[in-house]
Amino acid sequence: MARIILLLAVGLVGYLLWQQYQRQPPELRRKALIRGGFYALLGIILLLVVTGRVHWLLAAATAALPLLKLLFGLALRAWPFLQALRRKNQPPPQQQASAGSNGELSQQEAFQLLGLQPGASRQAIIDAHKRLIQKLHPDRGGNDYLASKLNAARDLLLKLHN
Repeated sequence: MARIILLLAVGLVGYLLWQQYQRQPPELRRKALIRGGFYALLGIILLLVVTGRVHWLLAAATAALPLLKLLFGLALRAWPFLQALRRKNQPPPQQQASAGSNGELSQQEAFQLLGLQPGASRQAIIDAHKRLIQKLHPDRGGNDYLASKLNAARDLLLKLHN
């Protein structure tokens, strides 16, 4: 009799959780499903420990999963700081750019780098440079070489435009 009551209770809880899942917006359903699966796994393992069917070490390892999740979240938050420290230990950008460049930038290369046609206006040059440098700046995940090439292309075209 106790098993039937337990089965009905589990079925009722499952039905209520399913209704709650259906009410969630589609973009949050995956997260809710993962969280629900995690709690279900935790509950099953706890039930197996209580009934003596699983070793307590496995239960302790399962209990450590929320701690691992917390540590992973902290590591993701610290990632930008670790990248900044790594960049700090690299040589200055001028040394990298001069080592990779093998001469002056031609006018045609400058237009190609900025994605412009020859004869573009001064404002078009400035706008193209601004759009590209926002994507390729070293502070936003780009690299120093491309940023220096874009700056050189802008400077060359603006100098020729005057």
